[in-house]
Parts: sequence; structure tokens; C-alpha cells
Amino acid sequence: MNVKMMLDPEDPMRKSLEELGIRDDPDSRYVISLQGSGVNYIPVRREDQQFFIDVKEIIFIESMGHDILIHTADGTYNSGDRLKALEQVLPADRFLRVSNSSIVNLKKIKRIESSIMQKFILHMTSGAKVDVTRSYYYIFRDRLGI
Repeated sequence: MNVKMMLDPEDPMRKSLEELGIRDDPDSRYVISLQGSGVNYIPVRREDQQFFIDVKEIIFIESMGHDILIHTADGTYNSGDRLKALEQVLPADRFLRVSNSSIVNLKKIKRIESSIMQKFILHMTSGAKVDVTRSYYYIFRDRLGI
């Protein structure tokens, strides 16, 4: 049986599942993850190669159509997960959804620029800019205490 394992590469559960013949398949519709706690690594792809990246390295995640792009200092990777699924498994103390199409690593925000009409523009450590849309404006303000 093949399932997508949203578990750290060294997680003992991953090893136990593999011993039972269950294989990690990033394209599987079935997902195994830890409930209530964020993962430390997520599986991503770049140029037909699969990697596990440390979530601390993620600057922000964006949805572009059906593609989910994971931006890090080392470049951009693709994820087979939906934004909602990533939102649920990423550590809540570090990541926050700021629009229908973006999740940011709060520790990678370099500067917050206030904009008109209840909106913020986040300047990330990579130089990228991410908008906090009106729908997420108050959630963002409350979370950061601004």
C-alpha cells in the first residue's frame, strides 16, 4: 500500500510503516500525519527529484493555480499538497495564512508595510513581497499584536 507520509524522515512511525510494507508516495490521495503538532520536514519536488526540506527554511508558500510553490533561500520547490493541508501540518507558532493563496513563515518577515484599505505588505527576508489581504488583516494583526 502507498500513502503520503507527512512525517519527518527520522520519525520512528515512518520506519514502522515501511517495515509493514507501506511505502511513501507523494502522489497518493491518502495522507498520514501527526495530529495537533507541526511537522519539521515536508516532502517537496524540484526538477523531478524529491527532497525533504526543514520547515524552518521555508520563507513563504504560495498557490499559483494548481501549483503550490514553496519558497526558500535555496530556491523554489513544488508541493503536491493543497495549501489547506500544508496549513494544517505546519507548526502554528511559526506559520500563518495571510491570504487565500499565501502562508508565511512569521520568523522570515523582515518588514511590515501598512497599505490602504486594511492591507499589509510583508517584505520577506528573501526580498519577496507578500500581501496580507483584507480577509486576513485582523487575524494577522491579532497574531502579531499590532
